Amino acid sequence: MTSDRPPGEASAPPATSAKGLAEQILLATRDGIFAVDRELRLTVWNRAMEQLTGIAGAQALGQPLFVALPHLERTEGDLLGRGSRGEPFPAGPRDFPPPPQGRAGFLQVIYECLRLEDGSPAGVFATVRDVTEQRRTEELLEESESRFRTMADGAPVLLWMAGQDSNCTFFNQGWLTFTGRPLEMECGSGWAAGVHPEDFQHCMHLYLNAFVERRDFRMEYRLRRADGLYRWILDTGRPRFASDGSFEGYIGSCIDITELRESAAGLRRLNDELEDRVELRTSELKRANQELEAFSYSISHDLRAPLRAIDGFSNILKELHAKDLDENGLHYLDRICRGAERMGELIDDLLDLARLTRSELRPVGVDLGELARVVLEDLRKNDPGRNVQVVIGEGLGATGDARLLRILLENLIGNAWKFTQNRKDARIELGRGVTADGKPCYRIQDNGAGFNMAYADKLFSPFQRLHRESEFEGTGIGLATVARIVQRHGGKVWAEGAPDLGATFFFTLGEA
Repeated sequence: MTSDRPPGEASAPPATSAKGLAEQILLATRDGIFAVDRELRLTVWNRAMEQLTGIAGAQALGQPLFVALPHLERTEGDLLGRGSRGEPFPAGPRDFPPPPQGRAGFLQVIYECLRLEDGSPAGVFATVRDVTEQRRTEELLEESESRFRTMADGAPVLLWMAGQDSNCTFFNQGWLTFTGRPLEMECGSGWAAGVHPEDFQHCMHLYLNAFVERRDFRMEYRLRRADGLYRWILDTGRPRFASDGSFEGYIGSCIDITELRESAAGLRRLNDELEDRVELRTSELKRANQELEAFSYSISHDLRAPLRAIDGFSNILKELHAKDLDENGLHYLDRICRGAERMGELIDDLLDLARLTRSELRPVGVDLGELARVVLEDLRKNDPGRNVQVVIGEGLGATGDARLLRILLENLIGNAWKFTQNRKDARIELGRGVTADGKPCYRIQDNGAGFNMAYADKLFSPFQRLHRESEFEGTGIGLATVARIVQRHGGKVWAEGAPDLGATFFFTLGEA
């Protein structure tokens, strides 16, 4: 037998009959399909039904439905009986009880009447679908929604959600309790009815613009509470996006900030009052400083004039009339001169102390060790007969006003120099120390006369002396000056000592 096809050309597939196509469809579909005639005998039973029920087609076909699946008669018998007679089935799927020997899970079935060409009933056609995964997904979703609602309703804030169209779809119980309105009244844009009329336009403008721009927003407005009072609300919204990046709407939270705003308003009032009081105190301080300057001027000029007269005439009296005075007269005259000289020193020290309060700090990096060497050089020049061992440690850098820190060292090292004058092995040491709480500080130590710690609190007060003037000269202003300089630098100063065992002065310097 010959062929008219060109060599190598494949044979065309044989034509497939309608019956063959139907069989292929039945085999390929994932849904279970069965059919019964008017006597409810099985006429169709596809492979998916075999998998769902565990019953082979050879066992099922030709058998009465309720013989093959006896468990169906309890639930489906009456319905299938009426359907086989041509009565319509309820629309939509219904649960289909799985057979005991079949696949565990959830099944749904859709029934349809089969009719002949003349419209007379011919049986029932059924499509059975396994919806186990769908049901589990729905259950998980319901469980997730239940957890979300439980969490949302228990949250201490007001929560809301809105869709893409800006209409709200959810409010938690906190919101509903706050407004005293049911969910159906709040959903959509119903919630906006509770916004204060004065805040409504601004609130809605921000809200709707956020949906257009799909960005986070924060706004404050007054919302009517269930008791009719308006409360200030801080509303924070954030856009929601699906896993594919598509915009789904917004979720937001609100908190009542009425008390916070009232506290802030009260704080502003207090700040205003404080500013007024500070301004008043500043004015008073300015006047006090002016009075202090006037007082300083008075000391500098008005008191110095008679003091110069006393000193001048005393010296004239000593030069011109010393021969006319006996020993007591000369002694008294010397005491007048020394008193005038001491009064001049006191005036100078008081003026220096007053200037320390008014002068402006100019903080720079300072090497206290180098400053100490300069101070000691001046002391040695003024008292060349002294032999004092001086030890200056390393790493004594500081930040402060160089001029004031030199005055500080002049007083502290000068004190150590003065109070060791009766020691043959006089020693002064400047170095680092440690405070009681372990922080670094500076220390100046000597082995001089020392002091009784019972009177340590008096050391830094003006005119307080712990030794007689006949033993150690001085005006009692030096340590008060030290304390003022340290305080101006934000630091602290203190001392330790014992009689005849020397003294150690400690000080810190804060941020100048």
